[in-house]
Amino acid sequence: MSNCPEHDRLTSDVEQILKDLSEKTTLLLELFRSKKPNAFAQLDKELELLVGKKERAVGALRQHSSDHKCGSAA
Repeated sequence: MSNCPEHDRLTSDVEQILKDLSEKTTLLLELFRSKKPNAFAQLDKELELLVGKKERAVGALRQHSSDHKCGSAA
């Protein structure tokens, strides 16, 4: 069965958020190693918010997949 457009959009959202998490985590490690506490603290807050966004996006994808029986739930 093919995926509906909403499933494709939700999947794309999750993929983009995971990419952003990867990039921000790499940068956070660099800031930690370079001993820049202010920049580290700011990015750490952003990363926490992004993790919450990821949780909501994955939840929306799972709910959509369950409700509409399209695609596979993450």
